[in-house]
Amino acid sequence: MRARTLSYLCVLMTAVPTFAQTQVYQFKELQRFLPSDDFENYSRGKPTGETSSMMGFATSWAQVIYMMFTDTSRSSITVKITDMLSIPSYMDVTTDVDKETGTGYEKTVLYKDIRILETFDSASRDAKLQLPVAKRFLVEITGTGVDSSKPLYGLLDRTDVEGLKKLAQPAGPQ
Repeated sequence: MRARTLSYLCVLMTAVPTFAQTQVYQFKELQRFLPSDDFENYSRGKPTGETSSMMGFATSWAQVIYMMFTDTSRSSITVKITDMLSIPSYMDVTTDVDKETGTGYEKTVLYKDIRILETFDSASRDAKLQLPVAKRFLVEITGTGVDSSKPLYGLLDRTDVEGLKKLAQPAGPQ
């Protein structure tokens, strides 16, 4: 266990100078790519976010929560964009998943040429979409109290994924 921890620390120490040279985008910048208006019967909340750094590792995320209340139920969907610059190895993972349980599933799907990890559980009425964008950003759309993942895809369509791809491209010569 001690050797594994020491190896991990060595990797972190050598990675810090490399990643510290490039900054994550501020959360206010990431908020521009979130869906910008109400969706179907869901009311859009105020976007939130955070940008922070510690020991040479920086992180930044922005999110917006959509809420729907009816006489009999409550449902929410959160759209979150995270700048994963400090952990690029996570973004290289291209795993195919196909798993079923008694009440749900987890699977990799291709949607409009985008690889997405989709999960749904009918007992808890929870759903999630996760998609890496340009090996830098992670878009997560999480639904609570939903009957399917369909509304999550509706909000994915309103998220500016193409804009995130452009943002991730390195700037030309200065």
